[in-house]
Order: sequence, then structure tokens, then C-alpha cells
Amino acid sequence: MGVLLWAMFPMTAAVLLPLCTIAPVAWLLARRRRLPLYPPGPATMALGLAAAYLAINATWSLSPDTAVNAVVLALLMVATLHIVLSTLPDLEPPPVNAMALGALVGLAAAGALLCFEVFSDQLLRRLLIRLVPALQPNPNHIATDGGHALRLASYLPNASIGVLTLMLWPVALIAARLGPLRVWKVPAAIAGVVIAAAVLASEHGTSQMAFVGAGLTFLLFRLRPQLGRVLLMTGWVAAILLVVPVVSLLYGAEAYRASWLSLSARHRVVIWHATAEQIPNAPFLGAGIGSARVLREAAEREGATAPGTRFQLSPSLHSHNAYLQVWYEAGAVGALILLGLGLTVLRSLKRLSEDVQPYLAATFAAGALLIATAYSIWAPWFMASLAMAAIFAALGAALRERHIATAGANAGASCGRGA
Repeated sequence: MGVLLWAMFPMTAAVLLPLCTIAPVAWLLARRRRLPLYPPGPATMALGLAAAYLAINATWSLSPDTAVNAVVLALLMVATLHIVLSTLPDLEPPPVNAMALGALVGLAAAGALLCFEVFSDQLLRRLLIRLVPALQPNPNHIATDGGHALRLASYLPNASIGVLTLMLWPVALIAARLGPLRVWKVPAAIAGVVIAAAVLASEHGTSQMAFVGAGLTFLLFRLRPQLGRVLLMTGWVAAILLVVPVVSLLYGAEAYRASWLSLSARHRVVIWHATAEQIPNAPFLGAGIGSARVLREAAEREGATAPGTRFQLSPSLHSHNAYLQVWYEAGAVGALILLGLGLTVLRSLKRLSEDVQPYLAATFAAGALLIATAYSIWAPWFMASLAMAAIFAALGAALRERHIATAGANAGASCGRGA
């Protein structure tokens, strides 16, 4: 139910994130009567460093509320990820299997519902709005006639499609590692096709890009894992270090006037340029979390637009590029911390079995591509969703390791009985 709720209503992610600790901690306490003290791993320490810096950075933010929310979420992410990722490997097969099946069924149900929504012009959402008027979105996103919904904006399910894209590879890993429960393999494959159809038929171009990129990453890690690892690390470094010159080149080439690009993509080019122009004002420590929103209001009052367009030269409510947003609002220090965090996570993949690595690499690629052109990286639901994708990826890895350990124990017991 938690996975289904998260996928259908992504804004609940920040509330659902800490609830992910309940099942593994409860099972461990029931078994051992106490919770061991786990030392933080490299990724947890890197994320903790990021949260500490964000807490300092928030003190000069022009948007204190946004900054405080982001810092609280970052600290919550550190605690939740540390607890869940530490306890999962210590659990026995029954609870791990139960969590795995729950994730698989939850995402399959969400995929089916969202696929129906995409192809039915959001029939379920329109019915819910009529039954519960409080669920009606902002009037800018809906056309009404006498209080009855006529048509909803096609981009309303985009956040849900983003969650599907993030969760596809963790749940694919879970489905591939369910071992003896082969009865789930065919339904899991059908669910994968349904989820793919929902993503590809949606209006969310960012999710479609992430879907394709993650799929190519998976295939590359299957065929040439060493090459895949090098390319993924290179892509991560390039995304952070080259984002400013790249967006400047796009604006200089007048990509915002390219007819072959969608209106949203062209607008993003202008948003990115306006954001990049602000970076020299605070290059090392940044302007502060959420400051783009305040500067947007001032820029909009000036009314300047990109030449030959109606796109205002101002940062947006959503920066639509986490790498650029971190450079602007957290500065070079924040960008280097982000760089180190990603490289730490990617290096950790080498410690896992080779058959698990393609799924986890694809999960990383999906997240890295999603944050490249979608939303604000400080949005609480978006931050929490990235953390929850990591948790379910770890669940898939723990499931596989547990099956290996169980198989080894059973083989040892059989040898003992034979002797």
C-alpha cells in the first residue's frame, strides 16, 4: 500500500520515507531484542557531509522556508538510509521476501492504474475530483464547466510517471531475484510492459529520456560491465563539471527558438541560461537553497525576455536541472560534494555481485537523468523519492544476497547429512 500510495500521490513521499524503517527495524528487534549499532558507510558519510553543508548554506538563503524544509529532509534521508541499508542484510528470508513481494505487487498495481490514466485521459482522477472536490488541482491545470471537470492538463501525472521510472529497475531486480517463486515471473514481465507503456505514452519527456538511458545502461553493464562503469562515472563527472558551459552554448546557439524542440524544452534553455548567469555572484558557497524562487519574482517584474520569444529571462519555480541548481544555490562546494557522493555510490557497486550491478547501475542512471531536466532538487517529495528508490534497490540486492546465503547453508547441511 505504501508503494502504491507513493506512486499515485508522489507528494506523500516525504511522509512515507521514514516509515520505510518500521518493517526492518521491527523484524530485527523481534529477533534480537535489540538494535545493533551500525557504523556509517562511505555513502552515508558523504550524504551526511552534504546535509551538514546544506544546514550551513541555509543560513544565507533568500527563501528560509524552502531551505529549512530541504535541510530537514536531507537529515531525514541520512537517518533513514543508514537505518534501512544497515538492517536489511541482517534480516532473514521471510521478512525480506515479504517486503520484496509487497514492492512488486504495489508497483505493478500502480503501473496498471497509471497506464489506464494515461490512455484514458485521466478518467480516474476526473472521477475522484467529482467525488471529492478537495482533490481538484489548481484552476490553471483544469478546464471546468459549471463545476464539472472537462479536461485535465496532460502533464498532471508526470510526477507519478517519474516515480515509476525511478522504481522500475529496483523492482526488476526484486522480480529477478525471487528465486523459487517462479510463479511471479510472468506477472512481473507483464507489469514491466505495462509500466513501460505508461512511461512512453505519457507527456513526461524527462521520464522517457531516463527510461531509455537507464535501459541502455542496463544492457551495457550486462555486456561490458567495466566499460559501463567507466562511462557512467564519466557521465556523472561531465554532468556536474560541464553543465554551466553546456547550457551557455545552448542559449548562444538559440536553442530556445528551435522549432524541433518542444515548447517546454525551449523554455528550459532560457531558465538554465538565466540561472547560470547568477552563478558568478556567489561562485564558491552559492546563493543559498531556494534563492532562485526569490530572484525569479524580481526578474519577472523587469519583464526581460529571450530575443524573439515570450520566455522571461528568469529562474523558474523549478530549476529543472539539479546540477545547475546546485552550482547556483550551493556553489562550487556543493557541486564538489555532489560529485563525491555520486562517485562514492558508483564505486560501491563494485563490491556487489556482477548479476546485481546492472540493475543498480540502471537505477542510478534513471535518477541521474531525472534530476537533469525535472523539478527542483530541493522539492521534499523529489528528494524523498530518490532516497526511497535507493532503499528498494538495496532491498533487491539484499534479497539476492540472502538467497545466495540460504543456498550455501542448505548445501552445507545436505553435505553434512550425507557424511
